Amino acid sequence: MKKFERLRAKLREKVERRELLVAPGAYDALSARIIERAGFEAAYMTGHGTGAGMLAWSDVGLTTMTEMVWNVRNICNAIDIPLIADMDTGYGNAVNVVRAVREFEQAGASAVHIEDQQMPKKCGFMEGKLVIPMEEMVGKIRAAVEVREDPNFLIIARCDARAVLGAEEMYRRCEAYRKAGADVIFPEAPLTMDDIRNDAEWGKKIGAPLLLNGVRYGLDKKEIASLGYSILILPIMLFPVAAKAMYDVLMDLKKTGRYDDLEKSGKAFSFHVIQELIRLPEIKKYEETYLPKELKMARWGAEAVPPEPFEGLGPSSDPKGLG
Repeated sequence: MKKFERLRAKLREKVERRELLVAPGAYDALSARIIERAGFEAAYMTGHGTGAGMLAWSDVGLTTMTEMVWNVRNICNAIDIPLIADMDTGYGNAVNVVRAVREFEQAGASAVHIEDQQMPKKCGFMEGKLVIPMEEMVGKIRAAVEVREDPNFLIIARCDARAVLGAEEMYRRCEAYRKAGADVIFPEAPLTMDDIRNDAEWGKKIGAPLLLNGVRYGLDKKEIASLGYSILILPIMLFPVAAKAMYDVLMDLKKTGRYDDLEKSGKAFSFHVIQELIRLPEIKKYEETYLPKELKMARWGAEAVPPEPFEGLGPSSDPKGLG
Protein backbone atom coordinates (compact mmCIF):
# COMPACT_ATOMS: atom_id res chain seq x y z
CA MET A 1 0.00 0.00 0.00
CA LYS A 2 1.37 3.41 -0.97
CA LYS A 3 1.95 6.12 1.63
CA PHE A 4 -1.09 8.30 0.95
CA GLU A 5 -3.42 5.33 0.59
CA ARG A 6 -2.16 4.03 3.95
CA LEU A 7 -2.71 7.38 5.66
CA ARG A 8 -6.23 7.75 4.23
CA ALA A 9 -7.20 4.26 5.38
CA LYS A 10 -5.85 5.07 8.83
CA LEU A 11 -7.84 8.31 9.04
CA ARG A 12 -11.07 6.71 7.86
CA GLU A 13 -10.72 3.86 10.37
CA LYS A 14 -10.17 6.34 13.20
CA VAL A 15 -13.14 8.50 12.19
CA GLU A 16 -15.48 5.54 11.80
CA ARG A 17 -14.53 4.29 15.28
CA ARG A 18 -15.65 7.70 16.61
CA GLU A 19 -12.34 8.16 18.43
CA LEU A 20 -11.65 11.88 18.75
CA LEU A 21 -8.77 12.94 16.52
CA VAL A 22 -7.11 16.27 17.36
CA ALA A 23 -5.60 17.97 14.32
CA PRO A 24 -3.70 21.22 15.02
CA GLY A 25 -3.53 23.72 12.20
CA ALA A 26 -0.44 23.67 9.98
CA TYR A 27 0.23 26.62 7.70
CA ASP A 28 3.36 25.23 6.01
CA ALA A 29 5.52 22.11 5.86
CA LEU A 30 7.65 23.03 8.89
CA SER A 31 4.66 23.64 11.17
CA ALA A 32 3.24 20.30 10.00
CA ARG A 33 6.53 18.57 10.85
CA ILE A 34 6.40 20.09 14.33
CA ILE A 35 2.82 18.86 14.79
CA GLU A 36 3.93 15.36 13.84
CA ARG A 37 7.01 15.45 16.10
CA ALA A 38 4.83 16.62 18.99
CA GLY A 39 2.98 13.31 18.71
CA PHE A 40 -0.30 14.28 17.06
CA GLU A 41 -1.89 11.71 14.77
CA ALA A 42 -3.11 14.17 12.12
CA ALA A 43 -2.60 17.73 10.94
CA TYR A 44 -5.07 20.22 9.52
CA MET A 45 -4.02 22.55 6.72
CA THR A 46 -5.68 25.78 7.70
CA GLY A 47 -6.86 28.06 4.91
CA HIS A 48 -6.64 31.00 7.29
CA GLY A 49 -3.05 30.15 8.16
CA THR A 50 -2.12 29.43 4.55
CA GLY A 51 -3.36 32.84 3.44
CA ALA A 52 -1.64 34.50 6.39
CA GLY A 53 1.69 32.75 5.91
CA MET A 54 1.85 32.75 2.11
CA LEU A 55 0.19 36.08 1.28
CA ALA A 56 -0.27 38.02 4.54
CA TRP A 57 -3.97 38.27 3.64
CA SER A 58 -6.89 37.36 5.88
CA ASP A 59 -9.24 34.43 5.18
CA VAL A 60 -11.61 36.19 2.78
CA GLY A 61 -11.30 34.07 -0.36
CA LEU A 62 -8.11 35.56 -1.79
CA THR A 63 -6.05 32.37 -1.72
CA THR A 64 -6.43 30.45 -4.98
CA MET A 65 -6.85 26.71 -5.52
CA THR A 66 -3.37 26.53 -7.05
CA GLU A 67 -1.81 28.11 -3.95
CA MET A 68 -3.73 25.84 -1.59
CA VAL A 69 -2.82 22.69 -3.53
CA TRP A 70 0.83 23.77 -3.60
CA ASN A 71 0.78 24.01 0.20
CA VAL A 72 -0.96 20.63 0.53
CA ARG A 73 1.68 18.97 -1.64
CA ASN A 74 4.58 20.47 0.33
CA ILE A 75 3.04 19.46 3.66
CA CYS A 76 2.11 15.92 2.58
CA ASN A 77 5.62 15.28 1.28
CA ALA A 78 7.07 16.35 4.65
CA ILE A 79 4.97 14.27 7.08
CA ASP A 80 3.80 10.71 7.65
CA ILE A 81 0.47 11.49 9.30
CA PRO A 82 -2.88 12.21 7.58
CA LEU A 83 -3.55 15.77 6.43
CA ILE A 84 -7.07 17.19 6.54
CA ALA A 85 -7.19 20.15 4.13
CA ASP A 86 -9.38 23.21 3.80
CA MET A 87 -10.77 23.22 0.23
CA ASP A 88 -12.82 26.40 0.74
CA THR A 89 -15.91 26.43 -1.53
CA GLY A 90 -14.37 24.13 -4.11
CA TYR A 91 -13.48 27.30 -6.07
CA GLY A 92 -16.68 27.52 -8.07
CA ASN A 93 -19.61 25.26 -8.85
CA ALA A 94 -19.76 21.45 -8.94
CA VAL A 95 -17.60 21.35 -12.07
CA ASN A 96 -14.85 23.28 -10.28
CA VAL A 97 -15.20 20.85 -7.35
CA VAL A 98 -14.42 17.96 -9.70
CA ARG A 99 -11.04 19.45 -10.57
CA ALA A 100 -10.34 20.63 -7.00
CA VAL A 101 -10.93 17.16 -5.50
CA ARG A 102 -8.62 15.59 -8.07
CA GLU A 103 -5.91 18.16 -7.37
CA PHE A 104 -6.10 17.87 -3.57
CA GLU A 105 -6.20 14.07 -3.70
CA GLN A 106 -3.24 13.86 -6.08
CA ALA A 107 -1.31 16.25 -3.81
CA GLY A 108 -1.61 13.75 -0.95
CA ALA A 109 -4.40 15.03 1.29
CA SER A 110 -6.33 12.43 3.29
CA ALA A 111 -9.48 14.54 3.57
CA VAL A 112 -10.92 17.85 2.41
CA HIS A 113 -13.78 19.98 3.64
CA ILE A 114 -16.02 21.94 1.30
CA GLU A 115 -18.22 24.78 2.53
CA ASP A 116 -21.57 26.10 1.31
CA GLN A 117 -20.61 29.77 1.27
CA GLN A 118 -20.93 32.06 -1.71
CA MET A 119 -17.69 33.21 -3.26
CA PRO A 120 -15.74 35.12 -2.16
CA LYS A 121 -15.94 33.18 1.08
CA LYS A 122 -14.95 34.38 4.57
CA CYS A 123 -13.57 32.78 7.70
CA GLY A 124 -16.41 30.87 9.33
CA PHE A 125 -16.45 33.14 12.38
CA MET A 126 -16.49 36.41 10.44
CA GLU A 127 -19.59 38.50 9.77
CA GLY A 128 -20.85 39.15 6.25
CA LYS A 129 -21.10 35.54 5.03
CA LEU A 130 -23.59 34.42 2.41
CA VAL A 131 -24.52 30.84 1.55
CA ILE A 132 -25.44 29.16 -1.72
CA PRO A 133 -28.73 27.24 -2.19
CA MET A 134 -28.76 23.86 -0.50
CA GLU A 135 -29.40 22.08 -3.81
CA GLU A 136 -26.25 23.54 -5.32
CA MET A 137 -24.16 22.36 -2.38
CA VAL A 138 -25.70 18.89 -2.62
CA GLY A 139 -24.45 18.75 -6.20
CA LYS A 140 -20.96 19.74 -5.06
CA ILE A 141 -20.90 16.97 -2.45
CA ARG A 142 -22.15 14.38 -4.95
CA ALA A 143 -19.47 15.47 -7.44
CA ALA A 144 -16.73 15.28 -4.81
CA VAL A 145 -17.77 11.80 -3.66
CA GLU A 146 -18.08 10.40 -7.17
CA VAL A 147 -14.86 11.82 -8.60
CA ARG A 148 -12.45 10.78 -5.82
CA GLU A 149 -10.20 7.89 -6.82
CA ASP A 150 -9.44 6.55 -3.35
CA PRO A 151 -12.65 5.58 -1.49
CA ASN A 152 -10.86 6.36 1.79
CA PHE A 153 -10.35 10.00 0.75
CA LEU A 154 -12.80 11.69 3.14
CA ILE A 155 -15.25 14.32 1.93
CA ILE A 156 -16.23 16.64 4.79
CA ALA A 157 -19.26 18.89 4.28
CA ARG A 158 -19.01 22.21 6.09
CA CYS A 159 -22.20 24.19 6.62
CA ASP A 160 -22.00 27.94 7.29
CA ALA A 161 -25.74 28.53 7.47
CA ARG A 162 -25.97 28.90 11.27
CA ALA A 163 -24.88 32.56 11.25
CA VAL A 164 -26.94 33.38 8.13
CA LEU A 165 -30.16 31.36 8.34
CA GLY A 166 -30.18 29.88 11.85
CA ALA A 167 -29.43 26.53 13.46
CA GLU A 168 -32.52 24.66 12.22
CA GLU A 169 -31.76 25.48 8.59
CA MET A 170 -28.14 24.48 9.19
CA TYR A 171 -29.24 21.07 10.49
CA ARG A 172 -31.60 20.61 7.53
CA ARG A 173 -28.76 21.33 5.14
CA CYS A 174 -26.29 19.12 6.99
CA GLU A 175 -28.68 16.17 6.81
CA ALA A 176 -29.01 16.70 3.06
CA TYR A 177 -25.22 16.85 2.69
CA ARG A 178 -24.90 13.59 4.61
CA LYS A 179 -27.49 11.93 2.34
CA ALA A 180 -25.53 13.21 -0.67
CA GLY A 181 -22.56 11.15 0.50
CA ALA A 182 -20.48 13.34 2.81
CA ASP A 183 -18.36 11.18 5.12
CA VAL A 184 -18.17 13.77 7.91
CA ILE A 185 -20.33 16.79 8.75
CA PHE A 186 -18.81 20.09 9.89
CA PRO A 187 -21.41 22.43 11.48
CA GLU A 188 -19.45 25.69 11.40
CA ALA A 189 -19.26 28.58 13.87
CA PRO A 190 -20.71 27.29 17.16
CA LEU A 191 -20.50 30.29 19.47
CA THR A 192 -21.24 28.63 22.83
CA MET A 193 -20.80 25.29 24.54
CA ASP A 194 -24.57 24.87 24.19
CA ASP A 195 -24.13 25.13 20.41
CA ILE A 196 -21.39 22.49 20.55
CA ARG A 197 -23.57 20.17 22.64
CA ASN A 198 -26.64 20.71 20.46
CA ASP A 199 -24.64 19.95 17.32
CA ALA A 200 -23.38 16.74 18.91
CA GLU A 201 -26.90 15.63 19.84
CA TRP A 202 -28.10 16.32 16.30
CA GLY A 203 -25.16 14.33 14.90
CA LYS A 204 -26.08 11.32 17.01
CA LYS A 205 -29.65 11.38 15.73
CA ILE A 206 -28.58 10.99 12.10
CA GLY A 207 -25.47 8.88 12.81
CA ALA A 208 -23.02 11.31 11.24
CA PRO A 209 -19.37 11.68 12.29
CA LEU A 210 -18.82 15.32 13.25
CA LEU A 211 -15.92 17.75 12.98
CA LEU A 212 -15.59 20.62 15.47
CA ASN A 213 -13.71 23.81 14.71
CA GLY A 214 -11.89 24.49 17.98
CA VAL A 215 -11.44 28.23 17.83
CA ARG A 216 -12.96 28.74 21.28
CA TYR A 217 -10.40 28.81 24.07
CA GLY A 218 -10.75 26.42 26.96
CA LEU A 219 -12.01 23.41 25.02
CA ASP A 220 -11.24 20.17 26.81
CA LYS A 221 -10.40 17.09 24.76
CA LYS A 222 -12.15 14.70 27.14
CA GLU A 223 -15.39 16.69 27.08
CA ILE A 224 -15.38 17.00 23.28
CA ALA A 225 -14.69 13.26 22.98
CA SER A 226 -17.50 12.44 25.40
CA LEU A 227 -19.92 14.40 23.20
CA GLY A 228 -19.12 12.08 20.30
CA TYR A 229 -17.13 14.31 17.95
CA SER A 230 -14.75 12.49 15.60
CA ILE A 231 -12.39 15.34 14.67
CA LEU A 232 -11.28 18.49 16.50
CA ILE A 233 -9.34 20.96 14.34
CA LEU A 234 -7.35 23.86 15.82
CA PRO A 235 -6.83 26.08 12.76
CA ILE A 236 -5.56 29.30 14.35
CA MET A 237 -3.58 27.86 17.24
CA LEU A 238 -0.06 27.97 15.81
CA PHE A 239 0.44 30.79 13.33
CA PRO A 240 -0.48 33.59 15.80
CA VAL A 241 1.96 32.05 18.29
CA ALA A 242 4.73 31.97 15.68
CA ALA A 243 3.99 35.56 14.61
CA LYS A 244 4.11 36.81 18.21
CA ALA A 245 7.38 34.98 18.92
CA MET A 246 9.04 36.49 15.83
CA TYR A 247 7.78 39.97 16.67
CA ASP A 248 9.03 39.76 20.28
CA VAL A 249 12.52 38.66 19.19
CA LEU A 250 12.71 41.44 16.61
CA MET A 251 11.59 44.06 19.13
CA ASP A 252 14.28 42.88 21.55
CA LEU A 253 16.85 43.28 18.78
CA LYS A 254 15.55 46.73 17.89
CA LYS A 255 15.58 47.92 21.52
CA THR A 256 18.91 46.46 22.60
CA GLY A 257 20.88 46.28 19.36
CA ARG A 258 22.06 42.82 20.47
CA TYR A 259 21.52 39.43 18.84
CA ASP A 260 21.59 37.31 21.98
CA ASP A 261 21.73 33.51 22.22
CA LEU A 262 18.06 32.68 21.69
CA GLU A 263 18.66 28.98 22.22
CA LYS A 264 20.22 29.66 25.62
CA SER A 265 17.29 31.83 26.64
CA GLY A 266 14.82 29.12 25.62
CA LYS A 267 13.35 31.12 22.73
CA ALA A 268 14.72 28.96 19.92
CA PHE A 269 15.52 25.36 19.04
CA SER A 270 19.17 24.49 18.67
CA PHE A 271 20.69 24.37 15.18
CA HIS A 272 20.81 20.57 15.30
CA VAL A 273 17.17 20.22 16.36
CA ILE A 274 16.11 22.48 13.50
CA GLN A 275 18.21 20.43 11.08
CA GLU A 276 16.43 17.28 12.25
CA LEU A 277 13.06 18.97 11.69
CA ILE A 278 14.04 19.98 8.15
CA ARG A 279 15.39 16.50 7.43
CA LEU A 280 19.15 16.92 7.15
CA PRO A 281 19.76 13.41 8.61
CA GLU A 282 17.55 12.02 5.82
CA ILE A 283 19.51 13.97 3.21
CA LYS A 284 22.78 12.63 4.60
CA LYS A 285 21.51 9.06 4.27
CA TYR A 286 20.78 9.73 0.60
CA GLU A 287 24.24 11.22 0.14
CA GLU A 288 25.86 8.24 1.80
CA THR A 289 23.82 5.77 -0.27
CA TYR A 290 23.87 7.34 -3.71
CA LEU A 291 26.89 9.64 -4.13
CA PRO A 292 30.03 8.08 -5.70
CA LYS A 293 33.19 7.77 -3.58
CA GLU A 294 34.99 10.38 -5.69
CA LEU A 295 32.36 13.02 -4.90
CA LYS A 296 32.37 12.14 -1.21
CA MET A 297 36.16 12.55 -1.16
CA ALA A 298 35.86 15.91 -2.91
CA ARG A 299 33.21 17.20 -0.53
CA TRP A 300 34.28 15.73 2.82
CA GLY A 301 37.76 14.29 2.31
CA ALA A 302 36.47 10.84 3.22
CA GLU A 303 34.66 7.94 1.59
CA ALA A 304 31.84 8.14 4.14
CA VAL A 305 29.53 11.09 4.75
CA PRO A 306 30.11 12.42 8.29
CA PRO A 307 27.02 11.98 10.48
CA GLU A 308 25.14 15.04 11.68
CA PRO A 309 25.11 15.57 15.48
CA PHE A 310 21.55 14.88 16.55
CA GLU A 311 19.64 16.21 19.52
CA GLY A 312 16.39 14.38 20.03
CA LEU A 313 13.09 16.20 19.80
CA GLY A 314 10.85 13.48 21.07
CA PRO A 315 7.06 13.71 21.14
CA SER A 316 5.62 15.06 24.36
CA SER A 317 2.23 14.11 25.72
CA ASP A 318 -0.04 15.67 28.27
CA PRO A 319 -2.85 13.34 29.20
CA LYS A 320 -4.85 16.28 30.55
CA GLY A 321 -4.42 18.45 27.46
CA LEU A 322 -5.01 18.17 23.74
CA GLY A 323 -1.83 16.24 22.89
